[in-house]
Amino acid sequence: MSIFETVFLSPNQDKQFKEIDKQLANRASFFGDGLFETMIFVDGKIRFANAHKERLHLGLEKLKINAAGCSSINQLEEFLVEKYGKTCKLRIRWNIFRAGLGKYSPTKSTAEEMIMIQAYSEAITIKNQAYISSSINIPSSPWANCKTLNALNYVMANIERIEKKMDEVILLDNKSNVSEAGAANIFWTKDQEFYTPSLHCNCIAGVGRKQIIEAIQKTGKKINIGEYKAEILLDAEQVFTSNVTGIAYIKQIKEIEFDTKPISFIEKIFD
Repeated sequence: MSIFETVFLSPNQDKQFKEIDKQLANRASFFGDGLFETMIFVDGKIRFANAHKERLHLGLEKLKINAAGCSSINQLEEFLVEKYGKTCKLRIRWNIFRAGLGKYSPTKSTAEEMIMIQAYSEAITIKNQAYISSSINIPSSPWANCKTLNALNYVMANIERIEKKMDEVILLDNKSNVSEAGAANIFWTKDQEFYTPSLHCNCIAGVGRKQIIEAIQKTGKKINIGEYKAEILLDAEQVFTSNVTGIAYIKQIKEIEFDTKPISFIEKIFD
């Protein structure tokens, strides 16, 4: 072996290093240089497919990754139907990351991809205890609204949540505005109006969030999208979080209890 050759090694159970497939060493694992979509496959289709496609392409533009040659949503659906049929319900994670390796400066702008397939499991619908983190926030960046592979803020927030024995963590942005939950967007209601943080508060541009906002607007109810301090949230009548799997109602933050009665027209979005 030439001393100038790049070799990738990983230890086995006996802690002996052995060479691994170089494809396992990529910019996704080295730098978090890419995006992912978490999607639900049901009745032979990816739910909210167009919204996933739109968000993914906007994110790839932000990160300057050329996805030409990557699979389309339709191709993924065809593969899943062929392999698993139309009757199963699956959770799909689709990673798209910059090809090549390099260091901080990439050597390529094209993309590679992989998918992870799991059996679907129902989301928790009521989260009894939530808290507002004072130690971890969501910083501003040009890609703050994208689902990047660098998710360390959310990892550390959920470690903190587990340590505090809580069911949900609520995160603020770098200006102390309510941003989002640990793995979901956040909404609340007051006097028959709905509220949710603006994307300017650095929250993920959630696919479920988008569906909920559109559904509220179609009913003629008022949806307020803006910058809100924690005191506004704590004055709510009902608080719920959303991601692509559905919504969960928060029962209590600090000593304040909230209504957890299901909101039927929003529940139907995820049926």
